[in-house]
Amino acid sequence: MVDKIKKGDFVELDYTAKIVNLDKVFDTTLESVAKDKGIHNKEIKYKPLVIKVGEGHLVKGLDAFIVDKVPGNYKVELDAENAFGKKNAKLLRLVSIKEFHKNQIQPVPGLEVELDNHRGVVRTVNGGRVIVDFNHPLSSQDVTYDIHIKSIVTDPKAKVEAALESFRIPFEQVTFENDKATVTFKTKIPEEIVKPIVDELKKMTDVKDVEFK
Repeated sequence: MVDKIKKGDFVELDYTAKIVNLDKVFDTTLESVAKDKGIHNKEIKYKPLVIKVGEGHLVKGLDAFIVDKVPGNYKVELDAENAFGKKNAKLLRLVSIKEFHKNQIQPVPGLEVELDNHRGVVRTVNGGRVIVDFNHPLSSQDVTYDIHIKSIVTDPKAKVEAALESFRIPFEQVTFENDKATVTFKTKIPEEIVKPIVDELKKMTDVKDVEFK
């Protein structure tokens, strides 16, 4: 009997995501699909994704759907609220054009910008006033995901690698021996963030000991 997926399990999956109203693919883990749909990005490494269920690594509706499923192929339809959320008027911000000029940016509608560590899109430019939308670009969109859950991941090394990738921390390799994970980096990790990362790795993966090199 095949085990069902539980919250807290790591799973390996591929997916292709589409905006329902536009019948447009906006994300995929499959390079062949990305090329076919005209969204291929040379900066992206296309490969199956390993995630921990229930940790918010996927949109909430998809994260919840996976629980109690078994590996296989599924089509998941999500309304906006369970995908990238509905548009929130409070996330439309009026910004003086001087803020852009200070950074040598000429704002135009559609321009993606980063202000106060938040990414947004310029919606309108009127005289000295600019309206920036900090809603997710796909907010208020219903979406579908075609997913292939390949397996439930039990290998501790693969779990540590997946956790590091979810933290967006580039690493060179992970080795595992006697309940101890050794992570090698190309550049030295600042000492002040080592302990928080190690603590989070232990919490996410149940690894007993972690060493950074």
